This record gives sequence, C-alpha cells and structure tokens, in this order.
Amino acid sequence: MFPNLVENPKLFRHVLEDLPLGIYIVDRERRIRFWNRCAEYLIGHLGQEVVGHSLEDVVQACARRGNRLSGEHCPVATALQQGLPQQCTAYYLHKNGHRVALRIHTLAVLGHGEVIEGAAVLLEETLVCHEELSGPPMYGCLDAATGIPSRRLTRAVLNECMAGAKGSHQGFGVLRIRLLGLEEFRVKHGPQSAVPFLRTAAQTLRHSLDAENFLGCWGENEFLAVLPTASPVTVATTAETVWNLLRHSEVLWWGDRFPIETEVAHAMAAAGSDLESLVREMVASHSSGTATPAAAAGGGDSGHRQG
Repeated sequence: MFPNLVENPKLFRHVLEDLPLGIYIVDRERRIRFWNRCAEYLIGHLGQEVVGHSLEDVVQACARRGNRLSGEHCPVATALQQGLPQQCTAYYLHKNGHRVALRIHTLAVLGHGEVIEGAAVLLEETLVCHEELSGPPMYGCLDAATGIPSRRLTRAVLNECMAGAKGSHQGFGVLRIRLLGLEEFRVKHGPQSAVPFLRTAAQTLRHSLDAENFLGCWGENEFLAVLPTASPVTVATTAETVWNLLRHSEVLWWGDRFPIETEVAHAMAAAGSDLESLVREMVASHSSGTATPAAAAGGGDSGHRQG
C-alpha cells in the first residue's frame, strides 16, 4: 500500500489536501504551486485564487512587532537560498483582514541532484480557545457581534481577579483597547458598519494574546484584556504587540480597505486596588495626549497608543 501511495501523484496530492496542517509550496520564482484546504481555512484564500500567483501578492506575514517578514527576514527565502529549515511564529493577514498567529515550518524542496526547486511551508494554528481552558462553554455570555465575552462577564472576571489579588498580594496586568473613528464611520455608513471593525479587531486580539489571558468587551468600541501573571514589563510589551498587530490589520468595506486605528492603555492592578480607580487610570492615559508606541511602553505603569 505505501509504495502505491508514493508512486501515485493523485493519491499523494489527496493526502496532502486532507492533512490537518496548512501546507503551501512555492517554486524558485516564489510562485505558489500548491495550497491545501487547511491553508484555505487558516488564511482565508482559496486554492484556485492563489495558485500560480506570486507569494508576495497573497501572503502578508509579520512578526510580533509588526515588521513584515520579507527579503532576508523571510523564512521562505532562507529555505530557497540556503536550503535551511526554519521555524517561527508569524502573524498572517487573513483574507477577512484580521491577523492570525501561526507556527510555521519551512523546508526546501529538493529535486534531482539535491538541487533546490522550491520551498514547502507548514502552518499550525497556535491559538487555544478560552472555552477549552476555562471549562464549561460560556453560552449566553458572549457578545453577538464579536463572539468574545460580554462586558458583564468581563467586569465579573475583573472583579474576581482584583479580589484574588487582595488575598495573594500579587498584582495582574490590564489592557484597555479602544478603536478610533468608529463614531464617524457609523454616522456616515449606518449603525451596523462598525461591526466588521469590532469583529476583525477581536479576532486579531485573540491571536495576539497568550492563551492564559482573558479578552472581553468593555465599552461600545472597547475591549479589555486581563493578564493574570504579567509583570509591568510584560504588560507593556504585550500592549506594544497588540497595538502593532492591530494597526497591521484591515477591514474590507464595499471594495475599499480601511486600516484599524486604535489606542491601547495598560496598567498594573496592585493588591488593594479597586476597579473604579484602575479604570480611571486607564481612561486618563487614553486622554493624556498622543505618544509614540516606544515612548508609551517605557512610561511607567500605563501607556497610550494611537494608530
């Protein structure tokens, strides 16, 4: 049976199509030659849309800081030029506009005489669903537009964390993420026009945060993330990552692409803090004026980001 599998190209292709891993293959000119069903699911583009096209025209991947993985920093280029396998986590731009965190493995495809004829890329989703971590599904507690916990549940989680901090004398980190410009967009295009922005931002945020962190709705255009084991440094760097990945996401609206503009405030909730003072601290950091991401990240326990 196994020799028949290897010697039968159609059967071999069928196996690759149905593997629970995203796989795409490019030639020496970086044209896409194969794109399986799992790659379609993970990145959103159908095989018939991308096969034969240049990789750069389809795949937009970046690192945690938002810098694009291209040129000498592209793992595919390393496989094509040096034949060396590469492994890293990259944030792919999904066809729907949000960023998806994927673990990628690149391998050189060798032909006769060990000549490099192309490269194969394997994709694995890194996101772990919060419901899988927290036990029973949160039916009835999820926001209908974004699919993440509602403000009521977010407030309950935040209160629980603050009560735990008082008992353990250990703080935790909080991010408050606000989308900019949605009020004007609603006025111009109608009340439902903001939903794609909220949904896309929520998807990017779910892939930007570690599985142990909690993400939920907060205000009308806001999200709140709770980082239970974070230090002041990791809270600041996570805020930086979130801001970078959100500003590299986009929304398709009636044929036009709109970037997502955001500001991200971060704070540490110390033992003995109360919820209202914590929220006031982050509101103050939102309205304290615009700062560059790097400057904000180094400016104490709260920061301000604007895209």
